[in-house]
Amino acid sequence: MIQSWLNKYMNDLEEAKMISPESTYLAEGMTQKKVLSEAHIIFEIRPGIIGCTEEILRKMRKDATLILIESDIDLVQNLKTRYGRDCRIIIVEADVLDLQNILRALNIEEVDVIFSGLPFSRFNAEQTETILRDATAVLSKTGWFVTFQYTKIRYDHFQQIFSCVGVEREYRNVPPAYLFHCAM
Repeated sequence: MIQSWLNKYMNDLEEAKMISPESTYLAEGMTQKKVLSEAHIIFEIRPGIIGCTEEILRKMRKDATLILIESDIDLVQNLKTRYGRDCRIIIVEADVLDLQNILRALNIEEVDVIFSGLPFSRFNAEQTETILRDATAVLSKTGWFVTFQYTKIRYDHFQQIFSCVGVEREYRNVPPAYLFHCAM
């Protein structure tokens, strides 16, 4: 998986923005117990980038379902190789803007947690708002949207969309990242 990540993103460090595709500290910070303890349906958007899958699997309920949403076909194949036999995981090749269609196709009404690896600093304000509104449309009333960013440039957008936004800095990640835990 690391080789595929390197092949895809070494030429575009602006998008990748990190030295390693997986930071244990970042994954631990994103997958807090308060977020996963009651979750039944969990989305991980761009799991090939954020690398929280192992931590989510370790901490999620035994009866929960983890839906991995990735748009890059090579990363989808890597995910299928790595997690294809785990009955708790559904791997979907799709765009983040298809969240509602993904739920309909899977016959799921709502999601309890969304983990996102989207680089919001690369999106304009309108794109950011569209993605966040689409996320809130599929989240349960007690749902969480969890993401990391390297700047706080979209912090105001998170505050406008979610009722509560917690921000922490993970200095042990290379480079350091902001963790955003956003509640409905």
